[in-house]
Amino acid sequence: MIQLIGSSDMRTTIGLAIAGLLVMTGQAMGHESEPSFNRVSLTVTAERDVDNDTLVAVLFSEHQSQRQQAASNSVNSAIRWALDITKERGTIKVQTTQYNTSPIYNKQAITGWRARQSIRLESKDSKALSELIGMLQEKLSIASVNYTVSKAARNTVEESSISEALIQYRRRADLVASDLGRKSYRVVQLNINAHGTSPQPMAYATRGMAAMEKSLGPAIEAGVQKVAVNISGNIELDVGTK
Repeated sequence: MIQLIGSSDMRTTIGLAIAGLLVMTGQAMGHESEPSFNRVSLTVTAERDVDNDTLVAVLFSEHQSQRQQAASNSVNSAIRWALDITKERGTIKVQTTQYNTSPIYNKQAITGWRARQSIRLESKDSKALSELIGMLQEKLSIASVNYTVSKAARNTVEESSISEALIQYRRRADLVASDLGRKSYRVVQLNINAHGTSPQPMAYATRGMAAMEKSLGPAIEAGVQKVAVNISGNIELDVGTK
């Protein structure tokens, strides 16, 4: 028997605390009486090929001069020229990136300046973008060109792959439970991870000066890439037998 000593309010507070502890203890004892489960780890993978539907190219302008302003002006002029041409083509997205100027040293003394800026081009119309790349090589150089999968297409493939992987997971869990003579199981943890294997971009040797005449666009093929969904997790088997 527990005897409470003190003021009325204090006795009430202590009484509530003890009641709470008794409830928690009863719950813990109830959990301990639940049947134990055996845990099994399972991993499955659903993989699909998806067509690359988006072409991405990075081009740049680079110039060096004894004066910083002259180097920057040359690059700015070439990039503005490229943007004006690109904006006339509504199917091609353009973004400027990586603008920088840096000094050129000779025996710890600044002898000149180098300026560089890049533009990123993206389009699902690969023919139009390839032709534009050829035009822009009049004043710009190519850093890289590669195909990728658009976000919308990737999401569609990933969602269907998740459904496929979950079906595989349930089928494998059913098989494990059946072969081990267990009546049922429950899933206690699932980890879902989606990833793709993108092709490496085609890199081009950087040059100090861009081509001085219009050239053909690069020969490229879209191809496919794999999108995979991995599901790993744990199931707990009941302890009963058939």
